[in-house]
Amino acid sequence: MRKLKVFLGFLLLLLLGPWIYIQLVPDRSGLIDPPAIPALPGGYRIYVADWGYHTSIILPQPAGLVRGPSNDSTATYVEFAWGDRRFYMQSNYLPHSLFATVFLPTESVIYLRGWARPPTVADGMRTLWSRLVTAAELAQLHGAVESTMQRDSSNARPAAFAPVDGYGGRFYPARGAYLFWNDCNWWTVDRLHLAGLAEGGGGVILSGQVGARLTGFRVE
Repeated sequence: MRKLKVFLGFLLLLLLGPWIYIQLVPDRSGLIDPPAIPALPGGYRIYVADWGYHTSIILPQPAGLVRGPSNDSTATYVEFAWGDRRFYMQSNYLPHSLFATVFLPTESVIYLRGWARPPTVADGMRTLWSRLVTAAELAQLHGAVESTMQRDSSNARPAAFAPVDGYGGRFYPARGAYLFWNDCNWWTVDRLHLAGLAEGGGGVILSGQVGARLTGFRVE
């Protein structure tokens, strides 16, 4: 009986510990004000890509914005994605690393990649959604995704990590702990929700759940 109580206590700690950590540890990153974006007749088209198990947001970057990765800062479009540093950036699939990724609060990164043109399904994603937004909505969304990046005392971006084989963009230190209920697909919906472009991200874990939360998007 004693061993059973110890086991149940450990299991409860395993399940509740990450949640308690996220509630108690403050987020040290400042929010980013939306950039000034000029109105465009007809609006701007934004994209959400489902890459199979992982989703990302691809935004147009009007002239004058410099929010792309360090190797393509003025790209016409910028892709933003968030995830666990070891699994996503370092491709560390060892058992202990996978366990930590799923069950423990782990360090996160945000990935930025420049695009010279709008994405299409021919680029390899499983599903591609798009919708038109106003300049104000696009500015709000740029601010929401940019706010995920860690900041220094002057609210400036941190330096990018060294280039990673297989990725054309750059990874940056991100805010927020990664857990199975706070994963890349939850992040995608949550950022869109902050801009009024999706329902809340609560309960979203798999990429296949993202589409049902989007507001006003179409499948390309």
